[in-house]
Amino acid sequence: MNEQLQKAKDAAYNYLSYRARSVKEVRDKLAQKEFAEETIEQAVNDLQRQKLLNDREFARRFVEARLGRANGSRKLAQELRRKGIETEIIDEVLGEFAATLDSEERAIGLLGKQAWRYRGLERDKAKRRMLGFLARRGYDAQMARSAVDKVWQELQELEDEVEGS
Repeated sequence: MNEQLQKAKDAAYNYLSYRARSVKEVRDKLAQKEFAEETIEQAVNDLQRQKLLNDREFARRFVEARLGRANGSRKLAQELRRKGIETEIIDEVLGEFAATLDSEERAIGLLGKQAWRYRGLERDKAKRRMLGFLARRGYDAQMARSAVDKVWQELQELEDEVEGS
């Protein structure tokens, strides 16, 4: 094995020691360290053969790690694309988690945690802010509207109870 290849692999091992990376991230890092394209390809192929580099597994772990956060599948897909994951892999992995990621209950729960921000606001303004909140987290418009309507209804019922007591 030539010396440059070993140096490239050592740099990649070090880079991977902090956290899992996509193939693109490793390629970019090795290119940044000015290794030859041929050396980078060899190093990446060796890492894939050793099962240290696998975009499908990387994407799966990436999504699993973010299940507790406020992100919908569209935002996760965008982040994975930025990391160089192929669309086919993104679709497959997000499909595995679709029921969890894009559930209306999850969107309602997220809005519920933010409900204090919308109390006392005019209806359209509050709904617009709630929709924006969900849109920025990658929820599709139809689900976001449905979740917003339900949360708004709950807020109104709470306000009616407070005023009635």
